[in-house]
Amino acid sequence: MTLDRYDWLILKALMQDGRASWAGLAEQLHLSASSIQRRTQALQQAGIIRHFTVALDNHALGHTVRAFVQVRINRHDARAAQQFHEAVISYAEVEACHKISGNTDFMLNITAPDLPRFARFLENRILYLPGVVDASSSIVLETVKENGQAIQNPC
Repeated sequence: MTLDRYDWLILKALMQDGRASWAGLAEQLHLSASSIQRRTQALQQAGIIRHFTVALDNHALGHTVRAFVQVRINRHDARAAQQFHEAVISYAEVEACHKISGNTDFMLNITAPDLPRFARFLENRILYLPGVVDASSSIVLETVKENGQAIQNPC
């Protein structure tokens, strides 16, 4: 799918307010509501818009600790790697997991209510997993930017 100027404007507007109505977007972007709806559905069908979601404030929910944890696993054990995948997918504390290049294999974004519970989660859930060789944590001190998307309109 080739995106035109209006598709990029719709994407930007939806990123700012995913709950915007078709009529509200139409007024903002100077298109008809039906055109906005059709274009948005086409963006969804093309897989450009994966889904709509809600951004929660972890601190307001009582999760005051966020850490990035780099995990190394035994690369020669395919079963352990699969178990690692399944486990991190099932853990609510793991907000994101990325397979990365470099000296480690995975980068986890983990939230917890406090440091003792983060430590217990790391020790009892992550380090306990079969095939995990090592883990290194970095605690977030301040979030400067979050939930941004690298959307650059080439038009």
